[in-house]
Amino acid sequence: MLHYTRKGSGKVLVLIHGFLGGIAIFDKIIEPLTQTMDIITIDLPGHGQSEVGEDKDYTMQRYAEEVVEVLLKENVESAYWLGHSMGGYITLAALEKKLFPIDKAILLYSSDSADTPEATKKRTEQQYEIHKSGVGSFVDGIIDQFLAPDAKTDDLLFAKEVAYESMEDGLVAALGAMMTRKDQRELLDTIEIPILIIEGEQDKAVKPIKTSNRHVHKVTTNTGHLGMLEDSKAVIQAIREFL
Repeated sequence: MLHYTRKGSGKVLVLIHGFLGGIAIFDKIIEPLTQTMDIITIDLPGHGQSEVGEDKDYTMQRYAEEVVEVLLKENVESAYWLGHSMGGYITLAALEKKLFPIDKAILLYSSDSADTPEATKKRTEQQYEIHKSGVGSFVDGIIDQFLAPDAKTDDLLFAKEVAYESMEDGLVAALGAMMTRKDQRELLDTIEIPILIIEGEQDKAVKPIKTSNRHVHKVTTNTGHLGMLEDSKAVIQAIREFL
């Protein structure tokens, strides 16, 4: 069972972090959201306090199934899901496979596209780098790319501290899952539940999502890939207005 926290009351909102994340990456937005919602936040395998399973061959669907296990344990019958980056890929997998009743979903600095061949090659190189040099060295070399150039030093340092808690096997498994994830552009073009996309004007980690689906709404923040750290007020406002 994955490590998770639960706090607040009201409709359940599940927060699913991304690669190099963990429950703590949502620290700035959890407390305000608990004023009106029941917040369940989960550490994915090999991140935060969750261990990697014996079978390290992860997919987005498998991650989603483990999130659902938590919700079933907590007797949650339906919920809103918010997925940051890789957490968005997991949310889309859950929606595609209809793994759980999701009333509304938020894709936070995420994507609906599959990896390009160039991205797959880069992730393979990153797997090798993690095995060779370890988590700390890898984090130090990449984390600043997740924030806007003018991001606060405190936010950068905090993102590093969260990422340092990741486990080598967990990061390698996550990279493998991202390499093999499905292209979900058709799903996002045809889905009929309300979806909110929050994008960062200075986000270099993912490309903007393009869709004409009337059920999909979009908000842009003047941030990089970690807007919940860089401009938590804007992210909170967008979530509240949507939900």
